Amino acid sequence: MSADLFASRRGRVAVAGAIAVLFFALRLALLFARDPFFDELYTQWISARSFGGILQALRHDSGPPLYYFVAKLFPSITALRFFSLACATAALFLILRFERIGNARFLAAALFAVYPPAVLLSVDARSYAMAALLLTIGVLAIDRDRPLLAVAMLVLAAYTHYYAVLFLPLLLMRRWLLSFVVACALFAPGLWLATHQPREATAWMAQSPFDALINVSFAGRYVEALFEPAPAWLVAVAWVALAIACARSMRFAWAVLVPIAGVLAFGLVGRPIYFPMRFESVIVAPLVLWVAGSLERWRPAVRRVLFATLMTIGLVVCWVGILDHMRRPLDPFRTAARIAAKSASRPIVASGYAWLEVASTGRRPIAFPPDQAEHPGWRTRTPANEATLPAGEFVWVGEMQAPELAMIRKRRRVRPIFADRGVAVLLVGPKAV
Repeated sequence: MSADLFASRRGRVAVAGAIAVLFFALRLALLFARDPFFDELYTQWISARSFGGILQALRHDSGPPLYYFVAKLFPSITALRFFSLACATAALFLILRFERIGNARFLAAALFAVYPPAVLLSVDARSYAMAALLLTIGVLAIDRDRPLLAVAMLVLAAYTHYYAVLFLPLLLMRRWLLSFVVACALFAPGLWLATHQPREATAWMAQSPFDALINVSFAGRYVEALFEPAPAWLVAVAWVALAIACARSMRFAWAVLVPIAGVLAFGLVGRPIYFPMRFESVIVAPLVLWVAGSLERWRPAVRRVLFATLMTIGLVVCWVGILDHMRRPLDPFRTAARIAAKSASRPIVASGYAWLEVASTGRRPIAFPPDQAEHPGWRTRTPANEATLPAGEFVWVGEMQAPELAMIRKRRRVRPIFADRGVAVLLVGPKAV
């Protein structure tokens, strides 16, 4: 960015406006291109429960309750996505208003606008954008020597997503021992909840914690279900460009390195907490502030090359990811649920993840086994009992390899209605004599 643009208020407003256009263009395209996905359905399901019901459901899952309490205010997944976008917009505004780093704040805001994890998770009906906003406020409060505000925001962020706990040691690095103790005491109920949640709730995170180092740049080995993974050579270029860009300053570095160290530590002791894009979306503000502040210390020619490289890579990765979501076929569970919901004259029985999909259509499916309805976020391990099935004809929805279907086939007559990518809708009737 030319220094001439920052010489007048009109120029600064024009730059901020251009960044805002880029910010909203990418996010709104993705907000409408991406179909609602299973985790968002779970958000809708759990937030519809009472406050006590939310806490009870979380005893079978992972994560703290604050986001789900807030989500009760919003009537739909689309509304929740716009709430996430509002949180991301507020974070962008705070970066643009952070005059303590001078004109580097515009570099940081531009990088924030195209950072792929931030783009994706800022339009999800999930907790990450809210957690990122609270952490942004907290990190900026630490930089401004405002311990009370920092403690309040970090604790609220920790009750929004456990990733924020990784930021608490930043208080010790400022020698704010009392603030650290207060923050830990305030989060004690959240820690109690976390220790009483099942290990299986995070055991599925099979990604190496070292991916937190690789994916932190503007291209990564993302999970395909979230975003189109970048080719290895582009990931390498992005990582090298980021490393060089950050080399001239350590301001805000610890707000990135300390959480990454925490992720590595948890992974090495057998408690995986890292998942690509989701973690990076939470640390985005200190990351781009670190990069921007360091870029300001490079010679103008080098700064322009590094900034252009990171911006271009981020734009390309975001554009490819958005196009990929536009072209994706409807999830087979979603298709199966819609087909089953059309069977108005017969009860619907659903097993595994299909139960929540059917419930999201407005129908009230019978869970088989019944425990699946108590926590539909993952498959129950309780053995199915045929006695809980309707005696007459019904429609069954689930995975074709599900043990529940094997039980049904032994005792009932089945006729396929729909099958796609391992998911089936079957008409089930009494066994022929």
